[in-house]
This record gives sequence, C-alpha cells and structure tokens, in this order.
Amino acid sequence: MRPLQRSDYKSGMLDVLRVLTTVGDIDEKSWNERYDWLARRGDEYYILVVCDGEKKVVGTGAVVIERKFIRNLGLVGHIEDIAVAKDQQGKKLGLRIIQALGYIADKVGCYKTILDCSETNEGFYVKCGYKRTGLEMALYRDKK
Repeated sequence: MRPLQRSDYKSGMLDVLRVLTTVGDIDEKSWNERYDWLARRGDEYYILVVCDGEKKVVGTGAVVIERKFIRNLGLVGHIEDIAVAKDQQGKKLGLRIIQALGYIADKVGCYKTILDCSETNEGFYVKCGYKRTGLEMALYRDKK
C-alpha cells in the first residue's frame, strides 16, 4: 500500500474507481491537473492505493481532513471512495485500506472518522469497527 502517484493514471486507478461509481472519460491531462491540485493540499487529502505484483492498482481509498470550529478547532476524517477491483474482492484489501486510512486520521489528530455507505455495504464497515450513527442526505446537481 502506498500513496497515490501521478503515474497511477496508467496503472488502472480509474478502472478500480469504476467498480464504485461513474467515473467519466478522464484524459491524462485532466488527471494530471487534478492530481497536482490534490498534491498541493497534502495535509487535507490522503489517497492510498494497493497494487498487485505487476504494479497495477487493485484497490484504493481516501481520507479527507475537515477543519472545524467546533470541538476546539477539531479535525474530522471523511473516508471516501473505497474501491477494490472485482477480481481482488474477498482478500481483505478493503479492510486493510480502511485500517490504514483510520491510522492516518488518528495520526493527524482527528477526533472522529466518518463515512457514508450503502446499506448493502454496512456489514463490511461494521466489521471494520464503524457503527451506524445517522442518515446521509444528498442533493445532486446536474452538470450541463
């Protein structure tokens, strides 16, 4: 497991994310621009990848650090975009990613780490030590 690298565009990162949701048609120039933007915010965005023996990305996840006014200027870690390639599922890669992201959140001083998931994935996150504490709400805006 290692931090995301610019070269992961060619290592299958977007294919792994497609297991999770719609990714879109992202060219390498756009990837590099987003990568550079995220890299400049190294204390906010921590994106990890798991690679197989051929250096192909087979799993990923992120923790985004939110800075708050409450809780004495506390920090909250938001776990995002946990994805494991279909042919790699069942090998505890997702658990390892969640544990590593939790470790990062703890080390940067987050007072809590939260995530949103579908009900079908709730059991997995319970096994990782998380518990249901609320209800997620969303308002999607159409991009035109």
